[in-house]
Amino acid sequence: MGGIAGIVLAAGAGKRMHSELPKVLHEVAGRPLVAHVLAALEPLPLCDRVVVCSERTDDMAASCAGAGFAQGVSFVVQEGARGTADALRVGLTGLERAPETVLAMNGATPLVRSETLSALLSTHRETGAAATLLTAELANPTPYGRIVRGFGDEVEKIVEERDATELERSITEVNAGVYIFSYPAVKRFVGEVDRANAQGEYYITDIIGMLRSAGERVVALRTDADEIKGVKSRAHLAEVGELMRARIAARWMGEGVTIVDPRTTYIDSTVTIAPDALIQPFSFLEGATSVGRRAEVGPQARVMNSVLGEDSVVSFAVVRDSELGPQTSVGPFASVRPGTKLGRGAHLGSFVETKNTTVGENSKVPHLSYLGDADVGRGVNVGAGSITGNWDGRGKHRTVIEDDVYISSNTTMVAPVRIGKGAATGAGAVVRQDVPPEALAVGVPARMIEGKGNKMAKEA
Repeated sequence: MGGIAGIVLAAGAGKRMHSELPKVLHEVAGRPLVAHVLAALEPLPLCDRVVVCSERTDDMAASCAGAGFAQGVSFVVQEGARGTADALRVGLTGLERAPETVLAMNGATPLVRSETLSALLSTHRETGAAATLLTAELANPTPYGRIVRGFGDEVEKIVEERDATELERSITEVNAGVYIFSYPAVKRFVGEVDRANAQGEYYITDIIGMLRSAGERVVALRTDADEIKGVKSRAHLAEVGELMRARIAARWMGEGVTIVDPRTTYIDSTVTIAPDALIQPFSFLEGATSVGRRAEVGPQARVMNSVLGEDSVVSFAVVRDSELGPQTSVGPFASVRPGTKLGRGAHLGSFVETKNTTVGENSKVPHLSYLGDADVGRGVNVGAGSITGNWDGRGKHRTVIEDDVYISSNTTMVAPVRIGKGAATGAGAVVRQDVPPEALAVGVPARMIEGKGNKMAKEA
């Protein structure tokens, strides 16, 4: 026997959420609630991690894996909503071996920090207590369980809101739903909890009173009130999200990022931002997004699962699953769809849409154009209203635009097609066949004029 096991109690149905989705799988700041709890446990020296869930084990496992917590996490099922003590009992059966210590916590408390859990473990170890609780002082303690202390300020019991007397309800120190037990103590008493309470459930909090009656010591560590906020409703989800966003913004500002207005900035917990980046108001940074040094995002930009290079700018635009190189610029009013890659200095301007497209170094698509399934070389200029016709009714085809090509306004490139290096198109051309290097394609359908290509590039 030895080590510390973590058990996450995540089987609650969350009736007040009015959702088909289990409560702990609702997302805040880019992760399901339960994934935030697993993230808080990640730095701790745990020998085992068990998530107690409802019958939807596959959904829980898939959600945790999608958030990056597949390795070293096992899932066990609590049959029916029988209460937190029953969930803990089920969780103990999922341990690979008997530990020395058990850390049990609610799966809907995403604001609890790793540092707080580490301090709680240290307190437990230093005091030799049978149980150590995380608590907080709340001006309005409803609906939390109250911490009842006795002689010498010792913790005597936890009383749930529905079972508390009027005097007990006046107590402002509340239970955070985070417990550390010695394994022998919790193993002994978890099966003795009854359901003689207002909800008819097995309360994990009853174990505290049992330990005290057996002469065991119970201690508590107080933390910040915001840290213990749990989620029981959509309103709580919004409250926790606001606190999480403020915490995330404070972290990045502390690391050298300028966030003009944190209250109107939404940054997921999975995002990384380099120093000297500037985040303007009404910006959304989501998923596995990375923002480089001195990059500027916003105002009114949404970036999802994308890489923004150093000195890049995204303004009034949407960027999804794409990679923007250094010194690139996007917007305003551009849609950068999945699979887009911009080389150094490339520019996508107003009302430009790209998808599964590579745009080379210093190439420009200034306005009102669509590039889908295209490979654009270096030094290319795409005029307004130009598109790649990548769909023929049965499948997608690629367009290749080589270096130093000049695409005039309202050019339609019907894929598959290649426009050679230094070539050009005339305004309104419909290009249905390959354009040789240095040639000019004009007309509908386009005809080729050899050697009359991109004069602007030659003069430059």
